[in-house]
Amino acid sequence: MKLETHQISISSDACGEWLGRVQFPLDLIPDPFIIIKSDGTILDLNGSGTRLIGHPRQEIIGKQYDTFEPLKKCSGKIGEAIEDNTEGFDMLRHADRDIEVFFLPFTASDGARMVRILMKDISNFKELEGELMKRNRELIIVNTLSSAFIASSDMGLAMDQLLGNILLVTDFVAGWIMVNDGTTFQLKTSKELSDKSIGLIAHGGMASLCGRIAEGRDPIHIADDEEIMAQQCIRNEGLTFLVGVPLVSDNFTTGILFLADRGTNNRALNFDFAALLTLVGNHISMILEKIRLFEETKRLSITDGLTGLYNSRYFYRQLDAEIARSDRYGDSFSIIMFDIDDFKKLNDTYGHQSGDEVLIELGKILMAASRESDIVVRYGGEEFVIILPNTSEEHTIHLADRIRNTVDNNVFLSEHGNGVHLTLSGGIASYPFNASNVRDLLHAADTAMYAAKSAGKNKVVCCRRGADA
Repeated sequence: MKLETHQISISSDACGEWLGRVQFPLDLIPDPFIIIKSDGTILDLNGSGTRLIGHPRQEIIGKQYDTFEPLKKCSGKIGEAIEDNTEGFDMLRHADRDIEVFFLPFTASDGARMVRILMKDISNFKELEGELMKRNRELIIVNTLSSAFIASSDMGLAMDQLLGNILLVTDFVAGWIMVNDGTTFQLKTSKELSDKSIGLIAHGGMASLCGRIAEGRDPIHIADDEEIMAQQCIRNEGLTFLVGVPLVSDNFTTGILFLADRGTNNRALNFDFAALLTLVGNHISMILEKIRLFEETKRLSITDGLTGLYNSRYFYRQLDAEIARSDRYGDSFSIIMFDIDDFKKLNDTYGHQSGDEVLIELGKILMAASRESDIVVRYGGEEFVIILPNTSEEHTIHLADRIRNTVDNNVFLSEHGNGVHLTLSGGIASYPFNASNVRDLLHAADTAMYAAKSAGKNKVVCCRRGADA
């Protein structure tokens, strides 16, 4: 705000007499207005000025300006305005109000220097500015947190980046996210924790605290000294301040965000602090739900809807990957292709629903018999394939025959009298011994499987030998 300084052609004595006669016009000025003489005494002021100072007008006129608190705070600027005859500006905090102060010097006709002080209450503008800054910060937080999810198709990496962004916007030194798997809270990702502490948390070291936070249903949970001392992983890190933020979706606690510090770092544990963490928690809850839906969609796209095994789409992708890996490192791998013998007869006798039940149970048998690194696939209809990475032909034959025997001895559809007995025919092919590409490898396994059927079924044939395994 720019206010011009004008030369006043009136003596200081006349000025005082004139002001005494124009008190009413001064009161037309809505903001506090005060005139101070060069000796520091107050010559006059309006009604708003008296209310600001907090004394009757007659007790103010003629007194030194620094007798009164709001003007005492501006003593340096007032002195400069009088001595240098230059305008000045200052900000004043008085009686919980924010005030802009303008110092406007002028010279009377007798050479006496004086200064007019105009004060404007800008508290409402400051509150609006603070609210706008708060909203701006919230938008920055939301955008910062969302960027991690948007920028990555790898959900594990997205979670890691998300936590890093949380620490950035909240100014905590360490953090971790626990996700509710339906029975317990599992550690999903962490930042700035030692391997030892990560191990303690991953093995249930914070299970009881997670349970209390989930049951409490509070927006945030600030751990007390007893709770902190009870957590060995917290003590190991030298952390002395811990807050848990429940991540809630559809009234269910899907996870908990933990943020920790060494000391409170003079944090103001007030409404704004709680509002910030609640905002972060709500947004993380939405992001976690999006991640869950993304992962579920991804899982469904590569999973057979009936058996829960991988589908042919995923099978072809992994087969290409295994060939590329074998070519790069000089390894070999094998596949087993199984087909249920006389499955059409079972469907015709017991119905397609019973046939589906058999497929589901067979899928479980295959999963139980396979290693974690093996890829078990429902290839189509009653055909199943298993990819065995870095596995010799000998071990593949052993596994295939073990599965065949398990199925042969298993009783399916036990609710139908004595149940149903089934057999499998299987074919084995290995890369690169039996084929140099995906198409030839599948053809080799398929040929071996049909050789097993032609040899009387309930057999496993290895393509390389062309005989019973």
